[in-house]
Amino acid sequence: MRDTTDTTELSRRTFVVTSAIAGAGLLLGVRIRDDRARSNGSAPSLGSEPFAPNAWIKLDETGDVTILVHKSEMGQGVWTALPMIVAEEMDADWRRVRAERAPTRPDLDTATGGSSSIRESWQPLRRAGATARAMLVAAAAKRWGVPERECATSVGEVVHTRTRRRLGYGALAREAATMPPPDEKSLTLKDPRTFRIVGRDTRRLDTPAKVTGKASFGIDVKVPGMLVAVVARCPTFAGKVASVDDSRARAVSGVRHVLTLDPVPKQLPGRVAVLADDTWSAMQGRKALDIQWDLGEQAAFSSDAMWQEARRAVDEGTDAKINRAQGDTTVRQSEGTRTVEATYELPFLAHACMEPMNCTASVTADKVELWLPSQFPEPARGVAARLANVPLDHVEAHVTFMGGGFGRRAYQDFVVEAVQLSQRAGAPVKVVWTREDDIQHDMYRPAQLQSFRASLDANGRLITLQNRIVGPSTEAWWNPATTTPQRREGGETPPYDYVNTLNDFVRVPAPVPLGAWRAVQNGQNGFCFESFIDECAHAMQIDPVAYRLMLLGPNRPRQQAVVRLAAEKARWGTPLPRGRGRGIAFFDYDGTYVAEVAEVTVTKRDGVHVDRVVCAFDCGTIVNPDTVRAQAESAVIWATSAALFGEITMKDGRTVQSNFHDYRVLRMADSPAVEVHLVRNNEIPTGVGEPAVPPLGAAIANAIFAATGQRLRKTPFRLADLNIAAM
Repeated sequence: MRDTTDTTELSRRTFVVTSAIAGAGLLLGVRIRDDRARSNGSAPSLGSEPFAPNAWIKLDETGDVTILVHKSEMGQGVWTALPMIVAEEMDADWRRVRAERAPTRPDLDTATGGSSSIRESWQPLRRAGATARAMLVAAAAKRWGVPERECATSVGEVVHTRTRRRLGYGALAREAATMPPPDEKSLTLKDPRTFRIVGRDTRRLDTPAKVTGKASFGIDVKVPGMLVAVVARCPTFAGKVASVDDSRARAVSGVRHVLTLDPVPKQLPGRVAVLADDTWSAMQGRKALDIQWDLGEQAAFSSDAMWQEARRAVDEGTDAKINRAQGDTTVRQSEGTRTVEATYELPFLAHACMEPMNCTASVTADKVELWLPSQFPEPARGVAARLANVPLDHVEAHVTFMGGGFGRRAYQDFVVEAVQLSQRAGAPVKVVWTREDDIQHDMYRPAQLQSFRASLDANGRLITLQNRIVGPSTEAWWNPATTTPQRREGGETPPYDYVNTLNDFVRVPAPVPLGAWRAVQNGQNGFCFESFIDECAHAMQIDPVAYRLMLLGPNRPRQQAVVRLAAEKARWGTPLPRGRGRGIAFFDYDGTYVAEVAEVTVTKRDGVHVDRVVCAFDCGTIVNPDTVRAQAESAVIWATSAALFGEITMKDGRTVQSNFHDYRVLRMADSPAVEVHLVRNNEIPTGVGEPAVPPLGAAIANAIFAATGQRLRKTPFRLADLNIAAM
């Protein structure tokens, strides 16, 4: 069992608590993690530096509890789940719990991604809540003149168990603020068997504001004196402005400025921005621009040419960088063994967030203020400080709700534009990207080829497994000097028993901006590896469920349990009509175990339709089951969309697709019925938002094989890639 927030890492000094009168109540602060201390092996000294908590609990005298949430809410439910953890240990009355966004500061862990919010915050937030509870008990015991051991808590009250006297938390708030925080060693966490908030379906705290339109997303921000900017970007990735005639644009009513911006390496090509009183005027002004572009050195790049290079490289393996080599890595054909080989292809993908990129900036001589839907607001502050040449603590960032993130909002290109333009215009500026801007200037998931060769013993066990990945490298894109050309999340250590293995990577350069996409490398590796495992099962004529259970072995009971659960709920093995099939895939996402069974129909007229997906999900302790189910359902829809439709292509140095008409996503009529079955246990919670993405493409591919006898090794799955005559 892995615990990334192991309590052994939390010393008395790194887990510090303060209390203070905040108006007329109790304010508790807790440091969730301290990367400075971890990096140098020391811990912050309480006596030598100011205490800077990165999570707060506010209790006022009415009994209302406010939890400040340090992670960005982009639909994944942290706005509710993190307060639930605190409230559980605090024994608060959930009906009186509120959430507020914590401020963005350099020492705070505000980065949101990698399905890490609950995984990293679980133990620190539990201890924060338990600390508050202990201080409230101490305050009540002092008032009653009784030993603390005679006191307990119950739903926002302290109870003297012997006399049944009760005091609400609000009545104790001021006095509790004067109590010393309990010693770390004496802190007692609740027995999970007594949880009454964690583990129950809980309505989200952000829902009322979102359904009534009161919630503020980045696109909703309005600042006095603000101009709206719409930007024309060079269509090629590294091109720049050769010349511009902006006379017609300046004549559009409402247009105030037309500004030319130089390229920003790795992030933005040359641009011409139109700043106007409103979005419509800015868009009309952009249409009126007459720009001559210098398309740059990569104007001839095409993804077709890159694929040709990748297909050559996958066989030759020139300049392959070894990620992992274990044992005898040679695949041999000998008596009693069988060799299986396959190669898979995955295209570039865009994020296509429902809310396009946007940011509002107000730059003055000595200060920058940002309003932004960002997964990484602290790097945004750093970028703004450098561009505006002001100290970091002169940059204030207001993080808004966001209409999807999926990794796209980890980058700062839209922040750069807002700061640059506010600085140039001398006014607050909101930069608004259109859908076309988003899709044609994304940080794309890299395209990949993956080849596999394996030798299997007479029982089908993996004796030697070779896996080569070929394609552009996200790491090398951002850091050409890196010695780690491509991370191999979810692929370096497959979750099955094997004896010998060789993983390597061949980089095929491409002038395409690359970035994290929901599940990052796990997405590609999940599809390729679980497709290949299915091919091994078929080669050995072993049922795919039984084959995976055999490879998992008896030492992985939780992993085996989700495979069995998915198979049972999907009625694995029961007959289906002609043209329909079931496929299964399993994935270990950093300790979250997911097995999915896809049921598909394949017809000569309509191609592949995913009818049903059964998802078995073990993420350890479940904080809010409703959110976990929603995240798994969302991941299934997301991954199905990518498997059936997702593909970004490049021609003449630019992205071909531009909007949802040619970068299609799953629509309601396309969507499968989704069943999510949660495994309940008391293990440390792991990630939720991404883990159901990686195995689904493989489950669909395996189902297509079951329905047609044909193996599709390339996404998106197209009817043209099937031999219709053989169906």
